[in-house]
Amino acid sequence: MALVLCGACPAFDKVFTKHLDEGIDYTHIVRTMPSGQTLSIHAVKLDLTSGSFEVFPALAREAVGRLESVDSIAKRYGALAAVNGSFFKRNRPYLPLGLLVINGNVITKSLLNRSAIGISGNKEVKFGIPKFMGKIINKETGQELEIWGMNRPRKEHEIIIYTPEYGASTKTNENGVELIIEDDRVFGISAGNSPIPDNGYVISFHGWTRDYSNTLPPGASIEARYSLSEGWESIDHVITGGPRLVDNGVNVSEACIRDEYCSSDLIGRNARSAIGMTKDNKLLIVVSEGNSARRNKRRKGLTFHELAETLIGLGAKDAIALDGGSSSTLFLKDRVVNIPSDGFQQGVSNALVIRAKN
Repeated sequence: MALVLCGACPAFDKVFTKHLDEGIDYTHIVRTMPSGQTLSIHAVKLDLTSGSFEVFPALAREAVGRLESVDSIAKRYGALAAVNGSFFKRNRPYLPLGLLVINGNVITKSLLNRSAIGISGNKEVKFGIPKFMGKIINKETGQELEIWGMNRPRKEHEIIIYTPEYGASTKTNENGVELIIEDDRVFGISAGNSPIPDNGYVISFHGWTRDYSNTLPPGASIEARYSLSEGWESIDHVITGGPRLVDNGVNVSEACIRDEYCSSDLIGRNARSAIGMTKDNKLLIVVSEGNSARRNKRRKGLTFHELAETLIGLGAKDAIALDGGSSSTLFLKDRVVNIPSDGFQQGVSNALVIRAKN
């Protein structure tokens, strides 16, 4: 049965609300179901017209492929609030999945094609599946090369860019050709596992794409140009989640689970995290609790469909899911307010941070 919340939530056993800061309000909803199971839902509304805070993604330990708890990320940034961000690979390196953009810099671009949220510096919010376009241009000849991905393991016949956020080296094998770029010039060449300069990046070629490396000889002046699809040009931050849950006030979770190729292990009741916009243009962050299989099952969590209905009940016009399960974590002020599904915080690859402006 779908879970529906009205604005005042009168059907719930306990509703706790608190004004946290200028433009930031918190609600905790607890309901005991006839089965004896407990629903525990945490929601934060952020008034984006307030000029007192900023919203941005932050990498775990300031690098791609690492893990850090949400509260550690939040405390490092002096955050008012923070929530876990994108899905990520569960084995080393723990790379974010999908497109991740921070302060206009493309941090990662993988092959995952799922719904994302975009936020501009002036707090414009956009939902959808943005397309990434990247190319390397030889400024002397005008020749252009398409980029296939950013800061992820290189596959066969691909052209991948590695930036300092990826670490000290590309960690690639010796079956490719890699150009080391410093200060927008081709500085060196390597077969693999090239050092990534602080003032540049590495272009990695594999398979038949290796022939393209000849178009960028040593000393060539080049430009890396990245852009997002139409409508996303002014967006400074992007976090990929998925599936899309709410579109213009309608629950679209079931269709989007199929269209965004969500794997079967994501479906079913679980701890959940989501982000959306309300009809009155407030950013809405929701985390529902749920126990993992290793713990007692008193808190069962929500399905994506129920999560979407919960968001609609809280006023959401648009929303997407973020990573869930053991990743679901909501930090407010100085502590984590939800009970993580494993009973303790798991590390995540990135988080969305809300911080007071200086």
